[in-house]
Amino acid sequence: MRFISVIWTKYSDPLAELVYYLTGRSYTHAAISLDEDCSYYYSFCFKGFCQETLEKYRRRGVTKSLQLRLAVPDDVYEGLRRKLRFVERNAQFYEYTKFGLFCALLRIPLRWHRRYFCSQFIAELLESTGATQLSRPACLTLPNHLLRDLRASPALFEVVSGVV
Repeated sequence: MRFISVIWTKYSDPLAELVYYLTGRSYTHAAISLDEDCSYYYSFCFKGFCQETLEKYRRRGVTKSLQLRLAVPDDVYEGLRRKLRFVERNAQFYEYTKFGLFCALLRIPLRWHRRYFCSQFIAELLESTGATQLSRPACLTLPNHLLRDLRASPALFEVVSGVV
């Protein structure tokens, strides 16, 4: 068994505030870490595929966060690692999609090749490797949907609040 972590944070930019008010007033961003010590998190932001740290969150004024640790079999972990490294090596071909996010807010499924918003990327990564099953398609999975699904997942190992 190996452990992965997914972190949720709340940002205060205008788009994040819209997501915050439309999706349950909880979190606005999600990122995933495969490191045991969670030194780096990976996600999608306005600049595309990104590598994040707890220090980056602090510098950006994030004060609200929650982290879930999931236990996954070794083969699932290796699948996650391979897919994540592939995207990282080919980051120039991937983009953030505000349009996809708005479609998800309106519950319109839109799967756009190599374009993701944060929770869509993580949901697709987790489902495609068999780490867990989610209640909706990845293209409709907003940060708080992902949080609800992972809290109910049999892979859930630990909940850590106030990480940032």
